[in-house]
Formats: sequence, structure tokens, C-alpha cells
Amino acid sequence: MLSALQVAAVSYLIGSLPFSFLVARAFGVHDVRQVGSGNVGATNVLRNAGKVAGALALLVAPHALAQGARAPLRLGVIAEEANEPDRMLSVFGEMLGRLRERLAPSGVDVGGLVIARDVDDLSQRIAAGEVDLIVETVFPTLVLQERSRRLEPALVVVRRGQREYRSVFFTKKDAPIRDLADLRGRTLVLQVLRSTSAFALPKAELERAGLAVVPADDPRAGRGQVRYVLAFAEINQAVWVLHGKGDAGAFNEGDWAALPEKIRSQLRVFHETQPIVRGLLSFRAGLDPRVRRLAEDALQGLDDDAPGRAALAQASGITRFEPLSARDRQELRGLAAVLRPRPSR
Repeated sequence: MLSALQVAAVSYLIGSLPFSFLVARAFGVHDVRQVGSGNVGATNVLRNAGKVAGALALLVAPHALAQGARAPLRLGVIAEEANEPDRMLSVFGEMLGRLRERLAPSGVDVGGLVIARDVDDLSQRIAAGEVDLIVETVFPTLVLQERSRRLEPALVVVRRGQREYRSVFFTKKDAPIRDLADLRGRTLVLQVLRSTSAFALPKAELERAGLAVVPADDPRAGRGQVRYVLAFAEINQAVWVLHGKGDAGAFNEGDWAALPEKIRSQLRVFHETQPIVRGLLSFRAGLDPRVRRLAEDALQGLDDDAPGRAALAQASGITRFEPLSARDRQELRGLAAVLRPRPSR
């Protein structure tokens, strides 16, 4: 007869078994972590090992999570404007509903939206364990990662079919600016401090080129530096450049293509950055690994049917979620050095 200690040990081992992994192997997939999404959840098993294997994986998932999924998953967002909380609920409500439906059979609950006032508020909520996942562009993600110390990028957010994007620098057609070096001593029109493609990435590109970038109203701004002003909207950036409020502007290539022809025809692009991922979905560090795996798998399966695709599209034009590749992770590490804000002195 087994002792109480032996029973406990055996129970622990059984509870730790990756059942979906074993099911997929039994159906001919040697290592389900090396195919498809790389997850051991039921959706990835279904896609790569067949319907029977997927059904079996789904049946055993609730038992594997019986002890691990108590608190609901909570998505955190930032709503800086007075009218934004209602808009955020409208934007992400359907996506959370579809995610809730997919995770319910596995015993994982999805809670309501956690709406933060700003980056500092959201980082505190992540650190306190009140938020489990976020969807953001690269720069805010790196800021939240730095401030909370508890955020791990996991998936790429593909928006409107675009996995990556780049920033473009533009000026008036008849301006004497030909490259980044010509911006020395001039004014660059950017959007907002929280923007990746219309603030952080252009600023990083200039700094990599050896150019110091400072606010235009900074008393330390000199003739050898690039001064920036904030226009708060992409169309404003273009109009400001046309009307001489700045010498050049920068935002992403999609915004450039979306400019009215009447405005774009008077401007020209003189520099493009290297592409970076369009957005990131990140999890709170310390989230139950099995819950995280199931959530990743469910998120990557949301685009499998029409209702899911509609819910994603409503969430600011998300097309699908994809796993971060090794190349993505390497590029993020490199970007962190220039995009992550430096500690204030």
C-alpha cells in the first residue's frame, strides 16, 4: 500500500503531466510544441493531430487546471481621455466574450476589462497582480515591462493584416532635407509621447544616427540638436509640416498611405526605419503556466470562425494573434536599449 507521501507525489506528477502533449504524440505528432502555435492546448492539438486528438485534449484540460485557475483572467487597457472607458468597453468587449467562451470548457474564467488612467496606473496594477494580460504597441509595452517588472511579451498582434510596420520621415517636396543628418538644428513634428511609430521609433532612429533629440521648448536645445513638437494626431503632423510649424514629421507607413491625396502630394518621404512588430500581447509574469498556455492557444484560435474574426476586428482592427518568433524576440531585445525610457536623474 502506498504511503500518504507516495500518494501525494504520484498525484503531483499526474497533475503535472502535459496531457495534450501526450495525446498529440499518441496520434502521431512527436512534439506538439514544435508545430503550429507551439502551445500544448487543445486548439493546437486539433489543428495538428486531428479532431479526435483535439477532443481528447479538450476533455482532459479541465482536470489539469482544477487547482490552477481560480482567479479570472483580466485584460488591462489605458483610457487617458474622459470618454475612453466606454469606448474601450465597446472595443474589447466582444473579444473578451469570445475568449471567455473558448476557455470556459477548460475551467478558466475571463473577468471584466480593467481600465487604467495612464501607463503608471496600469504598471502598478500589473505589479499588484490585478491585470494578467495587455495588448499594446512595442514602446508602451517596454515602458510597462520596465516599470512593473512583471510583464512578458508572448504574442504578436497582427492588425489589419499587417504584422510589422515601419516609421517614415517626411517633409515638404521643395524642402532642402535629404536625410536624417539634415534634421540637425531643425524641428520634427511627432504625435504623442506614448506612440511607438510617431514618437519612440523616430526618436530612436535619430539617436542611432548620432543626433540628440529634445523638446522644442527645452531651454537646453541647441542648434546641433533635433527639436520636436507634438501635434497629437497624424493629420495634424502633416498639416503642421506643410504650414511651416515644423520642418519634417514622422509616423508609420500606414498613416502616410492614409493621408488625403491633396496633402500627400505636397510631401515626400526621405527616410524609412527598419520594420518592427505591429503590436504585442503580453502576460503578467507569475501567471499560472497552464492557464497562460490555454489562453495563448485560445487567443490564437479566435480567428478560426466568423464571430471570432468580427470580435477581433472590433478590437482596433486586430486580424489575429501569432507567436513571437526567435527573430522577433531578438529584435525586441535590441529595441529595448533605445526604446525603453532612461531612468530620470
